[in-house]
Amino acid sequence: MVLYMPHLRRNFSTALISASVILTAGCSTSTDTEPVAATSTTTAAADVPAGSVRLGGAVENPITLAADDLLGYPRLTQAVTFDSSKGSQTHTYEGAALTDLLAAAVLDGDPDAKNPDLTFAILATGSDDYQATVSWGEVATDFGATQALVAYTEDGQRLDAPRLVVPGDIKGGRYVSDLTELDVVDLREK
Repeated sequence: MVLYMPHLRRNFSTALISASVILTAGCSTSTDTEPVAATSTTTAAADVPAGSVRLGGAVENPITLAADDLLGYPRLTQAVTFDSSKGSQTHTYEGAALTDLLAAAVLDGDPDAKNPDLTFAILATGSDDYQATVSWGEVATDFGATQALVAYTEDGQRLDAPRLVVPGDIKGGRYVSDLTELDVVDLREK
């Protein structure tokens, strides 16, 4: 049996997007447990203010983070090199660790399951609808420990909108520019 990879990727992305839409629609809007420096919301992506990121999906506390809200999280600095359509690029990014943002939103997993968070993926979307995914296992400090971040500076200059940065990637395809959404998807949901 020969597998055609672009077809699989397209189907996987479609499944993630569908699951994300379903999960986001069912999110709680409780404000009793709001994370610091964020506002709980279920705002649609089109309603996210410029330069802000909505973190929703399979989380207990959906949040929208304005660019300045990201400054309230511990600062992470990453020097990275990756290939792009413009050739090799080397940059230094500063931002909030993706794991810190997810901790504030609280993953909505089954606490009785073995390693419940390993079934989560984060679907990152840019303002141009470009999308890429990162699995929880890649970024969790007790598993892959990739220090992915939502960057607000590049080479010391403030970005107009946050950017997802995934250190260690050879190609920059998951460096989602003008990041508007981070949708947590539980891949066990069907």
